Amino acid sequence: MRGIVRLCAAIGVFACAFVGRAHAAPAETYPLSKVQRGQTGYGVTTFAGTTPERFTFEVVSVVRNFLPKQDIVLVKSSDPKVQTSGFWQGMSGSPLYIDDKLVCAFSYGFRFNKIALGGCTPIEYMKKDGDAYRRNAPVQAAGKPGQPRMVIPAASSSMADWKRLTPNVDVAEAMNALGPKHRSWLLSAPLPPPLPKTSSVDGSEQTMVASVPLSISGFSAPAFSQLEKMFGDSSLVPVRAGAGGAPGKENVPNKFVMGGSIAVELIRGDMSAAAVGTVSYVDGEKVLAFGHPMFQTGETYAPVSTVYVHTVIPSAMSAFVMGSAVNEIGSLVQDRQSAIMADTGLRTPTIPVDISITTTSGKHVETGSFRVELMANKFLTPSLTGAALMNAINYYLPDRDDVTARVDSKVTVKGHEPIQFVDYMHANDGAGSVMGSVRGLRVLVPLMLNPFAPVQIERVEMKVDLRFEANFGEIKEIKIPAGELVPGERNTLKVLMSTWDGKDIIEDVPVDVPASLAGNIVTLEVTSGDSAKLDAAPPVDLPSLMAAFRRLLPGNVWAVTLYPADEGVALDGKLVRDLPASAVDKLRPQSHTHRAQAYKPIARTIAAAKRVVEGSSTMLVRVRDAR
Repeated sequence: MRGIVRLCAAIGVFACAFVGRAHAAPAETYPLSKVQRGQTGYGVTTFAGTTPERFTFEVVSVVRNFLPKQDIVLVKSSDPKVQTSGFWQGMSGSPLYIDDKLVCAFSYGFRFNKIALGGCTPIEYMKKDGDAYRRNAPVQAAGKPGQPRMVIPAASSSMADWKRLTPNVDVAEAMNALGPKHRSWLLSAPLPPPLPKTSSVDGSEQTMVASVPLSISGFSAPAFSQLEKMFGDSSLVPVRAGAGGAPGKENVPNKFVMGGSIAVELIRGDMSAAAVGTVSYVDGEKVLAFGHPMFQTGETYAPVSTVYVHTVIPSAMSAFVMGSAVNEIGSLVQDRQSAIMADTGLRTPTIPVDISITTTSGKHVETGSFRVELMANKFLTPSLTGAALMNAINYYLPDRDDVTARVDSKVTVKGHEPIQFVDYMHANDGAGSVMGSVRGLRVLVPLMLNPFAPVQIERVEMKVDLRFEANFGEIKEIKIPAGELVPGERNTLKVLMSTWDGKDIIEDVPVDVPASLAGNIVTLEVTSGDSAKLDAAPPVDLPSLMAAFRRLLPGNVWAVTLYPADEGVALDGKLVRDLPASAVDKLRPQSHTHRAQAYKPIARTIAAAKRVVEGSSTMLVRVRDAR
C-alpha cells in the first residue's frame, strides 16, 4: 500500500462553520465508538471559488493508535467530483458527517492511488488539542471595544535552540555557523524540526508524510528554488499559485465556514507565501482545521485568512489546490498533533520589511522597491527575510555579472537602539553572494535564537546599491618596510593586492602598535573587516549580545590585528585586558559558567580601504625594543 500523505494544505488556521451555520451553535458530533465499516456519509470542501460543496464517502475501517493515543478513520469515495483528482493536498481539514453529525476531518491520503482513499482525524481529538493551555494572554488593541484583540507572542528561545546553531554562546561562532560570508546561508539557518515520520497503515517501508501546499507568488525562479530547498525537510511543499485574492469584491469571504478554505500567511505583500487548507469546525471565535499539524510546534502565532480557490490541479502523484489568501480575519494559536487552531478574535503582529534597490551601469540608473510583511517566528523570520532580499536582488540582477554592492541595513528591536550596518561586497554569481554578506540579515538568526530574553523585531529596512563594476582587490602579501614594528607609533604596512583583471597593486595600510608590546614577537593579521575575528566578549545577556553585533565590521575597511602572547579575561560580558598571570588564574572559572572566560587580547587598527577587500594574510613579526 502506498505511503500515507497528509493532504494538509496550509500553514494556517482553518476554522469555520458550514455555509448556513456561521452564527449557529457548534456542529453536533458523531462519536468515534459508533463508527463502523460500510457506513456512508458526506464531506464538505471547496472545489473552486469560496463556496463549499458536498461529496459522498464510505467508511473503510478504524485504525487504532495510528499516531500516539490517536486513531484515524479510513474512508473512500466514489463521488464523481473526486474521481479525476482523488483526495488532494489542501483538502486537509474538510469535515465529514455521518447522520448529519460531524465525525472527523479529512487529513491523510495516499500518493499514486487508483481510488480516492484516505484517512480522517476524529473531531474529538481535534477539540481536545484546540483547548490546550495558552501561555500568551491577548491585550485589547487600541480602538473601539469589540475590535479584535492583539496578542504579542513571547518568542523566547532556549539554550537548545541556540545549540542548533552552535554549541557555545559565542557571537563569532554563531555567525560562522551560517557559512562563508559571500554565500547564501538560507539552508544553514535552523528551521522548525521536521515532523517525525510514522509507519504506514500496512506496515510497509513507505512512511506517512505531511504535505502542505505553500502557495507562492512574486518569487523569481532562483528564489523559489531556495524556498523549495529551505522547506525540503518539512511538510511544506511550495507551489506556484499567485496572489491578489478573489476576482471581485463579492467573492471575498469575511468569515470562516466549515468546508471553506483557510490560509496561514508566512509572508505577504509584494511577495507572498501562504499555506492553504480547509476549516473543520467552528465554535464562536475558535476555529479548528487541517486534522494534522503544520510543524507541531505547539502555541504558534501567524495571521490566518480566508481563501479564494482558483482550482484543484490533478496529478498522478498527488493533486493540490491552487488558492490565494484574501482576507485576514484571525490568528493561528495552536499547532498540535491532531489539528491547528485559530482565533478570529485575535490578531498577531507581523514584521514589516522594506527593501529599496538602486542599480547603476554607466549613466543608466534604475530604482525600485519591495514591501512585505513577515510572520514573527524565531525560526522562520530570518530565512524568510533573506529569501525576500534575494528575490528583490534577483529581479534587478538576473545575470551573473560582476557587481559591487553597498547595503545599508537596519533592524529595529523594541526597547533597544536599532542595529545598523553598512556592508560593501563584490559578487560575480548573482544575488546569493550579496544576500549572504548582509550583516543586518545574518544577525537575525542568533538574535531571534538568543537564550537570554525574548525579542520583538519591529521593522527591517534594507537599501541596496548595485553597481556593475569590479572594484575589489584580493590580498596576496604583507610587507613591513622597516623589517620590524615600532612600538608606541603608527606604522605603515605595504599590502600587495591582485585586482579583478589580474593586475597587482600596493596599498599603504596603517597599524597602531601599543608601547606595551615592545620587545615582543606578535602575530600580525591583515584582512577585510568582515573577515576579521570579532573583538567582543562572549555575551551574558541580551544587551551584551547586541553590543557584540555592533562590533562587526564591513568589507570596505582594513582590519589590522596584533595578537600578543598575553592572556586576558572576559568577565560578565566585558573584556579585561593586560592582566598579570596571577590575576588571570584567580578569575579563571572553576566550573562551567560564562561569567569569566579566558580571552586572548588583541590590538586592532581599523582604516578605510579604497575598494572592497577580499582575503587575508598573516605573519610573525618582531616589535622593536623600547628606547
